[in-house]
Amino acid sequence: MAIKIIKGNIWNTKCQVIVNTVNCVGVMGAGIALEAKLRYPEMFKKYQEICEAKQLNIGKLWLYTKSEPYWILNFPTKTTWDQPSKESYIMDGLIKFRQTYKDKSITSIAFPILGGLNGGLDEKRVIEIMMEYLKDLEIDIEIYQYDAYATDNFFLDLKHLILTSDLTSLAKTIKIQKRFLNIIFDELSKNNEIRQVNQLLKIKGIGIGTLEKIFAYLSAKQSYQPSLL
Repeated sequence: MAIKIIKGNIWNTKCQVIVNTVNCVGVMGAGIALEAKLRYPEMFKKYQEICEAKQLNIGKLWLYTKSEPYWILNFPTKTTWDQPSKESYIMDGLIKFRQTYKDKSITSIAFPILGGLNGGLDEKRVIEIMMEYLKDLEIDIEIYQYDAYATDNFFLDLKHLILTSDLTSLAKTIKIQKRFLNIIFDELSKNNEIRQVNQLLKIKGIGIGTLEKIFAYLSAKQSYQPSLL
């Protein structure tokens, strides 16, 4: 089937699975990994456990299937968070994906550019590698080139929540200080450059803990079973 290359926000895909690029030491601190951590906190906890047990390595993939609306395929593109990606890491993971996607009942999948952005690899070269390994697979595939200006429905829901709620009541419900909600409210009211969840961390005074509590309020907690490939 054809591979589509899309400049946009991967969280808008209609595919069954989203690929989340990760390291092997249990840190999701930037990019798509940070956003996946916020959206699926239970997945992140299990990811940490798997990494602590040294069960996730280059060339091994972890499929999380209890999330909605997407399954998440965690794909190691780094050994540690502070080291760059390598082309060989991308190839090893793609080989494993070719070998296992049918057994895991994957019917469509959206990839970021593996090892791009925070991984430091040349995006044009990575796309060439991905096309070579994915071009003959019998599923729908999308490859997303990151667009910082493309929003998604979850962010829009979060923005609507902040801008339309009684912040005093919301702060009590979420169990955070109202001043943090005021900071987010003020920034979202005047700054149209913030269009994605990960960009909220650029707001002065807002940390990961605040966003985790807001996400916990917006997202249903789910149980799951891991599936190592």
